Amino acid sequence: MKYRIIDNFLNENCFNYLSSLKLKQVGPNEIFVSHNEISKNGKTKVTCIKDEFLKILQNTCHERAMDLLNEFAPEKVKLYEYADFNIIETGKNYTFPIHRDYINKLLSGVVYLQPEKNTGTIIYEDKNGKNPDEITWKKNRALFFSRTEKTSWHNYKGDGKNNRVVLVYNLMTTNTKAVCELEGINYNLTRFREFINPYTYRFFNKTF
Repeated sequence: MKYRIIDNFLNENCFNYLSSLKLKQVGPNEIFVSHNEISKNGKTKVTCIKDEFLKILQNTCHERAMDLLNEFAPEKVKLYEYADFNIIETGKNYTFPIHRDYINKLLSGVVYLQPEKNTGTIIYEDKNGKNPDEITWKKNRALFFSRTEKTSWHNYKGDGKNNRVVLVYNLMTTNTKAVCELEGINYNLTRFREFINPYTYRFFNKTF
């Protein structure tokens, strides 16, 4: 999988603000996701990030993110509609299964916020976990990639010592049919797979 690592991705003001957010307490095997999004026209939906600060984040990050999308998948640039800025905290023993991102994610990004040390994103050659390659955790380090059907398998997990807090920054679209056409994959099959994945994850801790 082609990806890019960027250290000190956020400026000091943005990093300190996001790192200081007070989130819901999670148990050792739990996950909490705080959803925040901003559209191309500036309309926002926020939970833990203040509206005005979300706009600052967008102004700070958007151009670089679009440049990365243009590098990874230039054919998808025209499909961009909105951006996710989700804050996710996971418990020290929490593990998310190996997966490829949903088809509506044009560019996937994660920025490590807290703590000082933990487990970074783990990238694999296939869904069975072949040849794991861990991106070393470092505060304010960002990892970006554009999902593909066969080469974007990854997961994340806690280190057994501390909760893990990250910013997940994605460029998004609602035109998933166009994405399937660009990737040469079956739209109906993909939609069915993404419909059942929350249930297979919940009951079997795996995705397809």
